[in-house]
Amino acid sequence: MRLCLWIILGLNTLALCTWAQEPGLTNTGSPALTRPFLSRIRGLFDIELPQLDPPGTVKFILYPHISDLVRRDYVRTDVGFRWTLNDHFEFSTEGAAFIAHGFGQQATGSGIGELRYGLKYLIHEWLPPDFEASANLSVTQPLTHRPFDLSDGNQHITPSVIIQRHSTNNRHLTVFSELSLDVISPSGKAGAMQINQPHDDACSVTLGGVYDLGQIKWTLAGTYTTTALIGSHTEHFFYLRPGVLWYVPKKLVFNTKTQWLIGLGTPMSWGPDGYDITLNSRVRAEITFRQVIASVRNHTFK
Repeated sequence: MRLCLWIILGLNTLALCTWAQEPGLTNTGSPALTRPFLSRIRGLFDIELPQLDPPGTVKFILYPHISDLVRRDYVRTDVGFRWTLNDHFEFSTEGAAFIAHGFGQQATGSGIGELRYGLKYLIHEWLPPDFEASANLSVTQPLTHRPFDLSDGNQHITPSVIIQRHSTNNRHLTVFSELSLDVISPSGKAGAMQINQPHDDACSVTLGGVYDLGQIKWTLAGTYTTTALIGSHTEHFFYLRPGVLWYVPKKLVFNTKTQWLIGLGTPMSWGPDGYDITLNSRVRAEITFRQVIASVRNHTFK
């Protein structure tokens, strides 16, 4: 718990220091800033690709779990934001809110059940032209006043390194690889573990690709996870996550500034719990603030 709080404090401090040092909103023309942007979609595409929005961009993200109306006694809504501090850093934070919808048998009330923090550092130097890389750190902190099955009940500290390469033969194709660690510790209140989810510290290797057709993006990621190297007992897990994402055209949402995204995926897993396949759907809204933030920063640091 204490280690997790120190890391959260460090993430906030680093974000504020970097914001103060970043001089302007100029785009340096690096490849990662000019290519189509694909952000992480939790539950469908759980990869933080080494890409950033233009410096100064803030994205407000709203993700209601509509299927909870029939699956749970409450509705989860993830609310968060992403802040591109400069050409290298992005800071993100997210809260998993919940509210009882009244159709279930148990009264769960309302509140915030989990907090998530993230920091991404984009690596520009020492890479071939078609390669991009980033170092990432995420922290997940479940809160005590939450429904039992909203979280697995563990704190997660997850560093990772990701490298991606854009195909020179097919401009739509990008392949990537990720190496990550997941260090867990109990939060003080038990939770519900998912099928084929490690119960111990684990390391993972992921290979995958994105086929970008503009508003439609096909994704595929395969992951091998093991607790043998850093865990107290040995278990092995395999995951395969195919999916498709549709960025809804502006004309279909009355030309609003909000970017709506609809996703569908069929994640599969093999592990100690056997074989499992599910069907996941996602609806998410992204509201981008750029000019407002630029004005605030210019008045603050002029």
